[in-house]
Formats: sequence, structure tokens, C-alpha cells
Amino acid sequence: MFTKLLTKLGFTKEETSWILYDVGNSAQVLTTCTVIFPLLIAKITPGDSSVYVGWANALYGLVLALLSPILGTIADYKGKKMKFFRFFLFLGIAAGFALCLPTIDYMTMIVIFCIAMIGYNGSIIFYDAFIVDVCEDDRVDKVSAAGYAWGYIGSVLPFLIFILPFAAVTLFGDAQGNLALGSFTLSYRMACGLTMGMAVLWWWIYSRPMLKNVKQKRYHEESAHVVRDSFQRLWHTFRDIKKNKNIFLFCISYFFYIDCVNTVIKMAVSLAAEMGISDIMSLIVVILINIIAFPGAIYFGRFVDRFGSKRMIYAGILGYLGVVVCGALIPVNANFIWAVAILVGLFQGGIQSVSRSYFAKLIPDKADANEFFGFFSVFSKFSAILGPVAVAILIQITGQTQFGILGLIPMMLVGAFILLFVKDPEKN
Repeated sequence: MFTKLLTKLGFTKEETSWILYDVGNSAQVLTTCTVIFPLLIAKITPGDSSVYVGWANALYGLVLALLSPILGTIADYKGKKMKFFRFFLFLGIAAGFALCLPTIDYMTMIVIFCIAMIGYNGSIIFYDAFIVDVCEDDRVDKVSAAGYAWGYIGSVLPFLIFILPFAAVTLFGDAQGNLALGSFTLSYRMACGLTMGMAVLWWWIYSRPMLKNVKQKRYHEESAHVVRDSFQRLWHTFRDIKKNKNIFLFCISYFFYIDCVNTVIKMAVSLAAEMGISDIMSLIVVILINIIAFPGAIYFGRFVDRFGSKRMIYAGILGYLGVVVCGALIPVNANFIWAVAILVGLFQGGIQSVSRSYFAKLIPDKADANEFFGFFSVFSKFSAILGPVAVAILIQITGQTQFGILGLIPMMLVGAFILLFVKDPEKN
């Protein structure tokens, strides 16, 4: 279905295959990471599950941040990028299916979750870098935006089906979450496993076109000493920071403004719950965001041609300032949750896709794409730490959730200020 639609819209086979990977992995993120795993681990973990989940997120994030530039540099050699992509993809899929097992204890499940997230996020590093292989600079904004846009719609549609077993035990099960279906009893654990399993299967199916049709076209010729030479290139990149000043300035800017985006993605449901929003309402909001984000990301990409990448990033920053302010007003009037949903839907996919495509255009030598996207991933992973810490500290100091949310504003402003000094690639 998605393949025919994308082909009719004028995307090439390689571009379509690249976009379809976002369709597959986005369903896994929405179903497992955003909804089911946090609810399941909260039910089976003694004490405060958020402590365990927080440490798990920090652990896999640190591992990826340390490995990203090294893996990226090695993968720039001929034939290496797809091998690394395939390894992390199947690591994530295997661990994703393992999470569905109904007999594992909560500590084992957390360890498997870390492995699954290393696999998923590791594949995304190489997936992002493949954008320079599937299209030229004049199409990178359109293709990048389409990846996020179709990823949103391609996650919410199957999610409405995948969630049925979980919804059944939640709405019609007994106090323990067990639902009798004749002589068969569907338990809460089994329902969660079925829901997550279908999402992993969807991810695997829509990763196949990427594996089959996308090839590495920009690369360095393979060396007899790949690992040694990779570390030498990595050192040269750091040493030549003045030469690559524009890219590093953008990465620092990105670190601050994307921090707000990542914090909203990771903490929105828990923060909303603390401010009195019900679980059902939060679920509806998540679905609404993904529906709005589909056209939002597409039009964001189109506006780049008219206004330029930097202006659209500033538009995204302004939109997220609105998200933060409206989020802080939810305790005053719960209807502000709908304003948050609309703004996140309009700007989330847009600011992510334009940041990715703008960074791709800043890379001076596309053969080094994986190396630079490895650095890009480092800034992205570490940015997911600062925001939640700032929010948590302010909530503890003030005792008010809304004041904690406002702590994201300074980081957005710092990111916007540093972006002023980044030169557009056309002017380099």
C-alpha cells in the first residue's frame, strides 16, 4: 500500500525503500517504547519503575553516544554501511521479540529492553546516513520530510490494530488484567506480548525494501587496516575542528533545541499524568499528534524551498516554545492539552526532518556521511539527558510540575542563538 502511494508521488525506488524503513520502525517506537513497555514494566516492577527505566535509558544512551562516531567512521568504508545497519537492525528485532516472552522477570526485561534500544538506535544512525546515497542535495529536504511524515501515519494506523489485545484486557479483564475467552484466558502479560510482537513484525516487514534496494554509493575505498585508519580519520576530524566549524556549531545548536523536543517525546505522558490528565486522554492525544504530524512534516519540508532550512528550524523552535508554555498552563485549564497536541503535531516531525536534511547538506564530503552522522547522533543522544534532569530538578525545588516544564525554555533560546552563527551550505 505505502509503496504504491510513494511511487505515485514521484519518489524513486531507493527513496521509497528508505522512507518505508521509517514506516516500520516508527510503529515499533510508538507501540513498544512509548506505550506498552512503560505500562508493562510499571505493573510487574516492585517499587518505582521509573527509576529502573530511567537508568536503562541512560545506559543505552551512553553506550550509543560513545560508539556512534567510531562506528560511523568505520562504516564510511566501501560495503560497511549496510553491514552495520543490518547488524543493529536484527539485534533490535531479535531483542524486540524477546521482550514479548511472558515468563521473563522485570530485571531481565529491562536488560533486553536496553539491547533492543541499542539495536533500534544503532540502525537509525546508519539509516540517517543513507540519505546521501538515496538522493541528491536538491531532494534531501523533501525525502527527509517524507520519512518522518509517512513514519507518523505508518505508525498510528497499525497501532490502532496492534493495541486491540492490550485494550481488551484493560477494558474487559478482571482486577489482575486477565480476560476469559471461553476455556482460554488472555493474561495482561500475554496481551502486552502480542501487541509488542505485532509491532516488531511490522518493523521487520518494512525494513526489507531498505535491505534489498538501498546501496552505499558514497564511500571511501576499503583499507587494509580499517579499524586503525578509522581512528586516524576520527582524530583528524577532531583536530580539524576549525575546518569543520560550521558543522560543529550546528551540532551544538542542535544539542540545545532538540533537547526540548526529545524531553517532550520521552516525558509527555508522565508529565501529563502528574497534571491530572487520564491515561485514556493521553492515549488519544498521542494518536492525534501522529495524525497531525503527517501533513505537518510534509508541509514543513515544502516550506524549506520557499523560506530556507534555518528559517524553518527557527519556526520549529518557536512552535516548541508554544508547546512548553501551553504545557505549563494545563493545571490552569486542562483543555490546553489539545493545544499541546496540535503544536507538537505541527512542529515535531518538521523540526526533526529539516535538522536532519540541513545537516546532510552541511557535510563537505558525502563519502564521510556516516562519520558526521555518528557525531550528529552523539549530540542527539546526550541531548536526551539534560532536559529531563532540568525538569526533574525544577519540579523537586518548586513542587510544581508546570514550573519544571518551563525549565526547557532557556535551552531552546540558547540553541536558537547559536544557530545564528551557522552559515548556510550555499554560502560555504
